[in-house]
Amino acid sequence: MHPNANTRRPRLWGLVLALGLIAVAVGQAQEPPVIPAQKAKVDRTGALIVPLGGSVEFDPASGQLVTDIFNRNEDILQVRPAMDPKVIVMTGRNPGLSQVTLTFANRAKAVYDVVVQPDYDLLRSVIKRTVPTASVEVIPGVGNVIILSGYVTRPEDADIIMRITSSAEGGSAQNIVNALQVGGVQQVQIDVVIASVNRTELRSRGFDVSVNGTVFQFNSLIGGLLLPPAGGAAVAAGSQFSPEANLQFSVVPSQFFGALRALRTEGVAKLLTEPRVVTQTGRPAFFRSGGQQATVGPAAGITGPGTVLVPFGTELEVLPIVYGNNKIWLEVNPRISRVDFGLGITINGAATPGFAEQQVRSAVMLESGQTFAIGGLIENTKFASSSRVPVLGDIPYLGTVFSRVTHEERETELIILVTPRLVEALDCNQVPRRLPGQETRSPDDYELFLEGILEAPRGQRKVWNGHCYNAAYKCDPTYGTFPCAGNVCGGGGTAAGGAPGCNTGSCPAPGAIPYMPAPFTMPMPAAPVPQATSATVQTVSVTNPPTVESIPETVPGSLVGEPTIPQPLPPQGQVAPGN
Repeated sequence: MHPNANTRRPRLWGLVLALGLIAVAVGQAQEPPVIPAQKAKVDRTGALIVPLGGSVEFDPASGQLVTDIFNRNEDILQVRPAMDPKVIVMTGRNPGLSQVTLTFANRAKAVYDVVVQPDYDLLRSVIKRTVPTASVEVIPGVGNVIILSGYVTRPEDADIIMRITSSAEGGSAQNIVNALQVGGVQQVQIDVVIASVNRTELRSRGFDVSVNGTVFQFNSLIGGLLLPPAGGAAVAAGSQFSPEANLQFSVVPSQFFGALRALRTEGVAKLLTEPRVVTQTGRPAFFRSGGQQATVGPAAGITGPGTVLVPFGTELEVLPIVYGNNKIWLEVNPRISRVDFGLGITINGAATPGFAEQQVRSAVMLESGQTFAIGGLIENTKFASSSRVPVLGDIPYLGTVFSRVTHEERETELIILVTPRLVEALDCNQVPRRLPGQETRSPDDYELFLEGILEAPRGQRKVWNGHCYNAAYKCDPTYGTFPCAGNVCGGGGTAAGGAPGCNTGSCPAPGAIPYMPAPFTMPMPAAPVPQATSATVQTVSVTNPPTVESIPETVPGSLVGEPTIPQPLPPQGQVAPGN
C-alpha cells in the first residue's frame, strides 16, 4: 500500500519545524553577550566628554521621559534616543564643541555642553604604567594639540612623559604643551668655600767692599749693595750705600766702605671667601663681589689707546637641577681674581696690570647638605741663585765676601668646597630685625672726639653710671647674654658660678672686692666657726666689742696683686652675722 499526498505533507512540515528549532538554538548559542554602553564622562568644567568616533550613553538622572532633543551642531555630535526613554546616546563625529538641550515630560529643559575630543585613554594608561608616581592629566587642546598637566616627583619623569606623548602623535613635540610641575622644594642654595694659603720664605746674603785710597782703589760690587765711585774719585760715605744693604760700615778717613746684606724674610697670605647664591632648579645664577679694572685696549681714535674694563673679585656661576631622592646635579664655576701689577706689561709707555686668578669648573651630583671638594692645589716652588767671582768666590769661607746667594721658597695650598641645600623662603617671623650696619649708630661728639669711637651700639647710653665709667659696648642689647669677669657697671647677664652679672646698674662700694667665682674659706681664730660660702668679705659687727687691734690678712683665693683688707677679730664664741 503506497502513501498518498495527504500522508506525506504532515511529515514534510514536521521536518521543517525541527530544522527551524535547531537553527534557532544554534543561533542563540552563537550570539555574543550584550556589552553595556560606555557612560559619558564629565570634566572639571561640567562639560560632557564624548570620544571621537565613539558612542556613550548619558543619563540625566531626571527620572522623567525625554520628549525632545535639540543638538546645536550636528556635524560634531550625533544624538539619538536609547532604548530606555530616559537615556540618550551621543556619538562623536568631529573634534569640537556642541550643546544639547533636553526636554522632559514634567520638568524644565536642561542644557548640556558636550566636548568631542580624541580618546587618550591608551596614552594615559601607558604614562601611568611607565611613571607610576606621577599624577598627569592628558587634555586634548584645540586642533591637534595635547596639554599635559599635573605633577611629577622628579624632573627626569617629565622628560619621559614628553617622549611618550610625542611618540603617540607621530614623533612631533611641537603640538604638546608641557604644563607639568615638579613637586617638592625647587629652590637651591649653593654655598662655596674657597680657602687659600700662600707662604714665602726668602733668604739672601751678599757682601760688597770698596776701598778708595789716594794711590790704591779696590771695589767688589757683585752684590749691588754699594754704588761705584764716580770717575774713580772719592765720594761721601752716605752716597755709596744701596738701600738693599741692611748692614753698613765704613772707615771714613781711610775711605773704606763695606755693605752686608743678610736677610731672612717670611711672609704668609691667607684667603677665605664664602660666596652663596640661591636660584631655582634648572635656572643659572651668577654672583660677583669686586670691581672692574681699566686696562689698555685697542686704539680709540686720535685720543690714543683705548680702555677695556676687566672684572675682578669673587665670582660664582652655578646651574643646579633637582632630581628625585633629594639628589642635586650641580654645575659650578667659582672664580677669584685680583689685580697684580707684577704681572702687567707696558705698551708704548702705557702700563696695564695683570691678574692673579684661581678658577675651577666642575659638575657633581650631591644630596642636599652634602659637601664636595671640587678642587684643590698643593704647590711648592723653590728658586735659588748664586753669583760669585771666579776663583775668589770658590775659596771656602773667604769666598763669602766675593759671592751673592739668594734662596726663595713658595708654598701654596688651595681647596674649594661646594655644598648645595634645598631651601624654602623665610617666614615673616624669621626675617632678621637688623641688617648688617643697622645694629650700630653714629657716635656723638663726646664719643668721637674724646673716646675715639667710630660706631656705637644702638640704644641710650649713660656714660657716667654713678661714680664709674660705663663703656659703650655695655649698652648693646645682646651684652646681657654674655657673662662678665667681675661686678662692673652696666650690661647684664650672669657671671660664672651663678653670681649676679654686670647688669646690676650700680658701682661697687669703695674698697670692695670684685666678685670671685672660686669659693674660699674664711679663716677664723675661734674654734667651731662655720666656713663662709660667699666670696664677699664681711666685717664683723658686734655690740660693744672689745678693743682689738686690726690684723691685716690676705683672703685665700684672691687675685694676685689685690690689696689686703683688715678684718677685726670677733670675741670668743661669736661669729660674723649671716655666716
